[in-house]
Amino acid sequence: MSNGRPNSVKHNGPLRQQLAGLGVRAAGAPLPCFGERLARLFDLPDTVALDAANVESRDGHFSADGKAAERLRAELDKLRHGQRDAIEASVTAERVGTRNGLPAPGAGPSPAQPPDFEPYRRFYQGKQRQMAAAVPPLRLKARGALTDHSPALARLARIDAVLDATLTGYARKGFGAVPGVLEKRFLALWPDRQQSLLSEAPGHDPEDWMKEGAWLHRFCQEMKTLLLAELDARLEPVQGLLMALESAHNHPQGHQ
Repeated sequence: MSNGRPNSVKHNGPLRQQLAGLGVRAAGAPLPCFGERLARLFDLPDTVALDAANVESRDGHFSADGKAAERLRAELDKLRHGQRDAIEASVTAERVGTRNGLPAPGAGPSPAQPPDFEPYRRFYQGKQRQMAAAVPPLRLKARGALTDHSPALARLARIDAVLDATLTGYARKGFGAVPGVLEKRFLALWPDRQQSLLSEAPGHDPEDWMKEGAWLHRFCQEMKTLLLAELDARLEPVQGLLMALESAHNHPQGHQ
């Protein structure tokens, strides 16, 4: 049944699904349609820049490189697999306490107080910085491939450049909120002294917390899953540009 909003878009990507699984829900009234929410992020200079980017121009030299999409796909796969492997490796037991691994478990000030979350915040933010440094160069290269291909794809590349510049701050704020969600989850999973005494789960020894099924092991696995979902979200713009390029190669008459 129609909801009366033809522009409504459901966003159920991996990152949103994982956050919803941790109990994160949108607050307040239902959100407006996607187009309206996007428009709220644009001020007048952004709108002018977007209008200018949306004008197709046939000026310039275009050459449809048949291997461009293949090379870009290989680079995207390499980046994705490299980042995923690094995230997976960083949460293994062998890396705990090392520079690139999880923080070593440490007890709180007292048995009734939770451990310090800050080392885990720094760990997550470090992985975010690595992703933030790795993805933009490939997105820039993807725009270059589109710009060289055809007027239509060059226009798409210009639009993506404007969206990138306009939404970077918004995206940074959104990704920056994830560690705060993790902190709440960390405290929710931590068993207090009384709960530990009444349960069969590992209790007061921090080394026991990382055993299979223990609360900190569960938290770290959830943190890893969020990192992988965030990686996918950060790569979505590159994936979209690549799909446009692949479509142009497969259906050249539709992308003149």
